[in-house]
Amino acid sequence: MRYKVLLRETGIILLLVLTFCLVYTKVLCAEASEKISRIIKKVEIKGNQRISTAAIKSSIRVKEGDTYDPQIVSQDVDAIWSMGFFDNIEVELEEIPGGLKLIFAVTERTVIDEIQFDGNEKIKTKKLKKQIEIKEGDYLKHYLLKLDEDKIREFYIKKCFPRVQVQAESKIADGRSIVVFHIDEGPKIRIAKIKFEGNTGFKRKKLLKQMEIRRKRFPTFIFPGRFDKKTFESDINKLKEFYMNNGWLDVEIGWEIAYKNHNKMYIIIHIKEGERYYVENVKIEGENLFTEEELKEKLKLKEGGPFFLDAVDKDTYQIRLAYGEQGYIGARVEERHTFSSEGTKVNVFFTIDEKDRHYIEKIKILGNDKTRDNVIRRQLTFYPGEKLDTEKIRDSQRRLTNTGYFDMESGVPAGINFEPGSEANKQNILVEVKEGRTGMLRFGGGYGANVGAFGDISYTDRNFDVTDLPKSWNDFLEGNAFRGAGEVLTLRFSPGFQRTEILASLTNPAVFDSPYSAGLSLFSYLRWYREYQQQSSGSRVSLGREIQRDFFVRVSPEFSVINIKRQDEKEDTPQDVLDVAGSHLKAGITLSALINRTDNIYAPMRGYEGDSSLEFAGMDVDIVKYKIQTTRYHPLFDVPKWGKHVFMYGGTFGVVESTSGEDVPIFERFFAGGYGSLRGFDYRGVAPVDEKTEDQIGGNLLMLMNAEYIVPLYKDIIRAAFFIDSGKADRGISDINFDRFRVSMGVGLRLSIPFLGRSTISIDYGIPVMKEAADEVEAFSFNFGGGGSY
Repeated sequence: MRYKVLLRETGIILLLVLTFCLVYTKVLCAEASEKISRIIKKVEIKGNQRISTAAIKSSIRVKEGDTYDPQIVSQDVDAIWSMGFFDNIEVELEEIPGGLKLIFAVTERTVIDEIQFDGNEKIKTKKLKKQIEIKEGDYLKHYLLKLDEDKIREFYIKKCFPRVQVQAESKIADGRSIVVFHIDEGPKIRIAKIKFEGNTGFKRKKLLKQMEIRRKRFPTFIFPGRFDKKTFESDINKLKEFYMNNGWLDVEIGWEIAYKNHNKMYIIIHIKEGERYYVENVKIEGENLFTEEELKEKLKLKEGGPFFLDAVDKDTYQIRLAYGEQGYIGARVEERHTFSSEGTKVNVFFTIDEKDRHYIEKIKILGNDKTRDNVIRRQLTFYPGEKLDTEKIRDSQRRLTNTGYFDMESGVPAGINFEPGSEANKQNILVEVKEGRTGMLRFGGGYGANVGAFGDISYTDRNFDVTDLPKSWNDFLEGNAFRGAGEVLTLRFSPGFQRTEILASLTNPAVFDSPYSAGLSLFSYLRWYREYQQQSSGSRVSLGREIQRDFFVRVSPEFSVINIKRQDEKEDTPQDVLDVAGSHLKAGITLSALINRTDNIYAPMRGYEGDSSLEFAGMDVDIVKYKIQTTRYHPLFDVPKWGKHVFMYGGTFGVVESTSGEDVPIFERFFAGGYGSLRGFDYRGVAPVDEKTEDQIGGNLLMLMNAEYIVPLYKDIIRAAFFIDSGKADRGISDINFDRFRVSMGVGLRLSIPFLGRSTISIDYGIPVMKEAADEVEAFSFNFGGGGSY
């Protein structure tokens, strides 16, 4: 019985095992069949006409024989889409014997056959096509159409069409794809007047200066009277900030716009000023280095005075600046102000955490692969061991920039930063410079109203080193020789129709890193005047010293030979020329002083400069000559996107006397007129004249006064100038008065083109307002490429 049960159970187990094997075999066969059916047997591209099938297949990963993977196919769709040629991509799967056929069905983007403009009556189609991004032959991209709508709209607004409407449309006509920009130009509107109402605190002119929008006035290419809504809204915010910064904290500003004849816009700005807030008390806490009264003197906010909102940050900065100059560079200054319960009054509190005074531990020079360390260090006004003075830091950075040794085009040719020293109260100063091209080999020329046309073959290097000899020919060609000592080398041959110049000069501005300078120059000038020809050849030695920051004195012995020859073709030669015809030896010494406190020696906008000299000469030329020239620069205001308006004024005074009892030779006298003197008059066209020949023969006295207003037209590259020149050249000291003063006024243009280096093209048109009968006038004066007026 037991065997029967065992046999029956064994049969059941065998039956179950057999059944399981049959099922498992069937599953494996099904999986194998399904796997075979998921193999991609063929990849097909459908719908492409311009883009080749090979180009599309090269962008995808899936290949015939691969197992179908939806994730990889999705990535391939993205890859085809990124080609930028299609508007739609669909994936289709078809079962074929042995596997699948994968189909990428693409819809190509339309190619633009033609671009049209509809409704543009005031602006030509040619100009509009230059503004848009899409071009004929490009694939149509609808997002670019929207961008181009905005560009056309902005262009019209710049042309004073503020109501312009632009709508882009794409269509198919006669089998061609056409994009049409429908334009409703609207009227051309210019701002005729901007009026303010309710302004009692400030005059209209003052408020207009805060705004970028201007009414139409001459010259219209600068002031077209264009209205831009975004700019106008920004101007309203600026007006509000201006009032708040001057104490009217509750100011409210609204506006209304009216039109006349559909093309003249009148803007009325309503101002509700409210009451002005005043400072009741100014309290300073935490000060130990300074007294409260000393710090209050540096503040713009004064007790009893108006509360200037912008002065809060400025006064905080001034306190930090005062501490920075004493080495407390970590000083923290916090400001808070509260309003008084009694009227429109404000209480201002400054809390100071002085921290520790910092000292200079080391000065590290970085970035100077050619300029010597000592050349950089001698421009620094601070030294290791002394307290860290932020004012000296700023001044040293300015001095380094003005040397011209470093890359002016980089924006920051010389930067000064700090790093922690070995102790908590010590700082290392990092002076980082960017080497620039200091040597310039020039083959060219120029034109000057005073010197005519001239050629120029010259080499100038402001960072020369006469001892740095080249080790190889490549060393010389690559600029790795004769560099880095801060010496100034000038070699020039400049032939011209009115003046020829030969010059060789070498100057060391800091001999042995001392405040003393030394220089030597050899020169030969040949100058043709109307009455005579003058040739001067000689040498000059210069010894100088920097007395204080940016103030130099020099003594310059000179020896020269001067040859005067009358013009052969001139029959009536002034007696003053005949008296000096021939050769003259001149030995002299000149004492000079030079100061330059401008923000930039190449394009000054702030500060002043002056140059004076006293010359004593003997041998054949016995004279004493004194001359002084000064100029001051004031930035008036800065117009956004245009630049700074600068007012400059100055004068020149010169007097020469003979020490031998004879007349001063004509070649040592003063003349006025021409570029750099009295514009509107000819070069040397203002001076005493010979009674017989009526030729200009010069005088012993020179007096000039000049004023110029510089207006930026395009940054610092194109500038307009409005000038008034006045002065005279007269017979002697007894004529120091305003008798026979000449006056001229006019306009000019200044072009500073980057690839011309520091050269500026100057064009001036001057009109004499006061003149003498014998004066020679010349309306235009043009100067490019330099050229002295020797």
